[in-house]
Amino acid sequence: MMMKTLILGLGSPILSDDGVGLVIARALKGKIPQADVMTTPLVGLNLLDLFLDYDKLFLIDALVSKNPHPGELKKLEPGEGTVHLFTSHGLDFFYLLDLGKQLGFNLPEVGAIYGIEIEAPVSFGEALSPALFQKLPSLIRFITKDIEDSLQSA
Repeated sequence: MMMKTLILGLGSPILSDDGVGLVIARALKGKIPQADVMTTPLVGLNLLDLFLDYDKLFLIDALVSKNPHPGELKKLEPGEGTVHLFTSHGLDFFYLLDLGKQLGFNLPEVGAIYGIEIEAPVSFGEALSPALFQKLPSLIRFITKDIEDSLQSA
């Protein structure tokens, strides 16, 4: 049986760099044939419905840190990420998965969470900042290869 894989890009389409997860996920559509790709502005418990019945999940989102380097990728390990990395009030992502499993949902194993550093505060707008836009090709290449490698070794 083939493993069902989901690549999920999170973010806001109207908050400039916060939408980087959406932009990268859209760029991955069709590049990894064995994976479904989705984008969403949803956060919290609303996300559970999106990844029910998948075997493996890869998440891409904006990340704000104390000393940001816009465009720097941080691959987060269990316990390090929130559901929506940009918001400070999001549920911890792994807590959300545990909660869903306790409720009896069939939830995926997390392949990786990719946090792309952005500067805060984020401005309104649909386009990414020039600094982040410039880094998109290398971010897309890295994430594509990382997911492919992960799926091949599974």
